[in-house]
This record gives sequence, structure tokens and C-alpha cells, in this order.
Amino acid sequence: MHAIEEGRERQSVDRVPDSPDAEPQVDLGLLPWETRSAASLDSRDAAPPDYSLWMRTPAVGRELAQPIVAYGTDLTLIGTALRPVAGVSQQDAGTAFTSAVTSHTLWFHRPFRTDDWLLLRQHSPVLAHGRCFGRGDVLTSAGSLVASYAQEALLRFRD
Repeated sequence: MHAIEEGRERQSVDRVPDSPDAEPQVDLGLLPWETRSAASLDSRDAAPPDYSLWMRTPAVGRELAQPIVAYGTDLTLIGTALRPVAGVSQQDAGTAFTSAVTSHTLWFHRPFRTDDWLLLRQHSPVLAHGRCFGRGDVLTSAGSLVASYAQEALLRFRD
């Protein structure tokens, strides 16, 4: 809903790691493109509520960049919220807990391509009252912040 225009620029984000090539490949099942991460959302060990995922698609037109990122950012925030919960992982959906996204919002800041590495860096600050919340940034491998996102989800444990 915004036409690109010239003007002042500023950003404040942590530095992007040098290269995702050393990170293990991750199979999220629902993403038909290359993904890499040092952490696992399938681990049942308690960990901080942070997760970073590298993604890169085959060559596609620029008109597909925003829809691809919209889809990619919707898949791992519930798993990120679960990381501090010992004994549970995103693999336990439907057995140990029920979840459903209730709100997912994206803001696009700059043009970008998806056939070069993008880093989805996310954090979940709260899980409470049957809901979880997370937010994240999408950065290019050069460190340019190209999008931000936030999500709230229903998260009800069976115990």
C-alpha cells in the first residue's frame, strides 16, 4: 500500500551472521525452498524463546517476494514460543497442545529478492492465558532490514 519514494534512511538491528552455509539444513515440510538454522524447533530441551532461520528460494520474479515472505514468516513463531517449555516442541501439535494463528501482520520496508539469502530473526516475549506472541525481522545477507512481522496465536496445553 505504499509506492517507493526517496528519502532519509536509518535502521537499528543486530549484525547478520557472515554466512548461512555452515548452518545445518532444516526441513520444515511446508517450505519448498532451502532453509538453514543452527537451532531446532523440534528439540524438547528448554532454550531461550529466540529462533533464526535462513531461507532462499530458486530464482523467482520480484512480484513474488512479498507473498513468499508472508508465507515463510507464518510457520515458526509458535515453535519459537514453545522453546522455553521443557519437554514440548512444535512436533507435539495436536497431542500435547492445540494451536492456531489468530493474527499475523507484516510490514515491508524495502524491496528485496528471495533468491538470495534472507534471515528471519524472531523472538517470543510472552506465552500466557492460552496465547503466545512473537515478532521478527527479515534481513538480507548484507544486513538490510526489509520486513518486520508479528503474530499472536492460540496455544492451549492439554495438561
